Amino acid sequence: MTPTGVMTLSLSTNIFLALAKITWSHRIHSVSMLADGYHALLDSVSGILCLAALLVAQKPPDRDHPYGHIRFEALAQLGVSGLLLFTGYEVLSRTYDQFHSQITPTVTAGSYAIMLFAMAIQTVTMNLEKVVYRKTGNALVHSDAMHFQSDILSSFSVLVGLVAAGFGYPVIDEIAGLAIAILIAHSGWELMMEGTKILSDHSPLDPQEITEIALSTPGVQSCYQTRSRGSSSHITMDMTVGVDGSLSVSQAHGIAHLVESRIREKHPAVVEVIVHIEPSKTEETNNVSPHSH
Repeated sequence: MTPTGVMTLSLSTNIFLALAKITWSHRIHSVSMLADGYHALLDSVSGILCLAALLVAQKPPDRDHPYGHIRFEALAQLGVSGLLLFTGYEVLSRTYDQFHSQITPTVTAGSYAIMLFAMAIQTVTMNLEKVVYRKTGNALVHSDAMHFQSDILSSFSVLVGLVAAGFGYPVIDEIAGLAIAILIAHSGWELMMEGTKILSDHSPLDPQEITEIALSTPGVQSCYQTRSRGSSSHITMDMTVGVDGSLSVSQAHGIAHLVESRIREKHPAVVEVIVHIEPSKTEETNNVSPHSH
């Protein structure tokens, strides 16, 4: 399944579960189920945002975006994180109101069935997204899988709250609502940090590891100024390597190409490597000009 296909499935799943939870929560007066339903509903909104960003990010480079549109994924991640943080606040507010209203949930067998069914569907969707992520390395698919992981914990909290309310401890339902608020806020924070790293050009690769790959390449005598940026699925990088100053342009180009091939073999997410070739500093002469590849 493609990233677009699995994101579409995720969106459909969230909408269905959100409507089911919200409808049933009003019948039984469960704040934790209502909170979980609104969580799923905002997940649906974020899913639409992610799907749109995914379609834009897959567009090829054009005149206005010569490096492509991949950073739209990071922008979408920041948007989703904002929605999650807002949802966490809303859930916390509703939990507080329910605690003071002293309304006791009316737990039925249908309540348990809905939550168990939701957890099963969420688990299947999450595992499917993890499979797609391992194959493609797509950041948005990974983000959505993280959502479903928190959703499963959220649903479990609701289930515990309902069981406790059924045994005469309705306060557990409110505690479950509080736990959901914390889980939602944590997911939002994690996504915000991930998106911020991409947009701020945080290095996704260890420079020392890349340097070692370059130095192990025949003909490379030195390596420095190694830089990388991007997401886990789309990395661009550049570096400078020193070679014997007596080599021809063609020979230096061959070494640069070999360095690039070795790096991309080790890190398939690397889509572009710019290798600057210079005479090795230990053998640099005045009559040799640097070449670049």
